Amino acid sequence: MSNDVVSRVEAFLKARDWATTRLGDATIRSSFKASRGTMYPLVTTCDATWVKLAVVPLGRLPPDLVKAEKLYGQLLQWNGEIMFARFSLDEDGDVLLSVEFPVSDLDDSELGDALDVLTFYASKYGPDIKATIA
Repeated sequence: MSNDVVSRVEAFLKARDWATTRLGDATIRSSFKASRGTMYPLVTTCDATWVKLAVVPLGRLPPDLVKAEKLYGQLLQWNGEIMFARFSLDEDGDVLLSVEFPVSDLDDSELGDALDVLTFYASKYGPDIKATIA
């Protein structure tokens, strides 16, 4: 099932001239250019029930504890303000911006909306994240 879903997402991206790389049966990598010309990496993963599209990394947790604390607070605040997406941190300290939805909802409209949301929020908050961790 997950391979079929990844193939469907991959076909959706390729139909829009996005280059993709298969990283495994359930994972593909791509990238997109946001409105300010910044390139962002996109990773799509899925399992039997969920599809996840994520900008990874949008930034990296700074080693400076004061800056890290500021970034934590800012990500939590933004998570309360944004819709259809969320910020999180992975085990490597990378800042992720992701959208998840059930495989049962997978259609071109859902994928298009997910990419629009990721592009919008990456453009809006990416520069602030980079400024916070600099």
